[in-house]
Amino acid sequence: MNNKERKAWLRIVEAFLAILIIIGAVLVILSRQEQGAEIDDSVYEKQRQILEIISKNNSLRTEVVSGDNTKINESISKLISPSWNFATNICELDNICSKPGDYQDTEVFATEIIITSNLTNYSPKKLRFFVWGK
Repeated sequence: MNNKERKAWLRIVEAFLAILIIIGAVLVILSRQEQGAEIDDSVYEKQRQILEIISKNNSLRTEVVSGDNTKINESISKLISPSWNFATNICELDNICSKPGDYQDTEVFATEIIITSNLTNYSPKKLRFFVWGK
């Protein structure tokens, strides 16, 4: 083999390695994005389950209608993973339930449910449920 043929083979090997490195980097980036989407879906699903439990429990519905979220927070703390922080906010239907506190530099998941009444009182309220990682 002469010198020109060796250089040609080296160029081919270098190009092949460069392509492999680029493909590897793209695969790593794509796999990280998919994991984030799965986490988002699981958090929203858990939030929906917890809000459904609250909406079916008459005593918790009464707490929402009265505007007191103390017992609601106690119930949620038993149902949610210890690796997550949470907050709830109860407001009127026509008001915006803002996020309680200031949580910068963290991803906050918010879900809400409308509780229209309990057995004795018709006073629709909106319960907003915020979750973020510790």
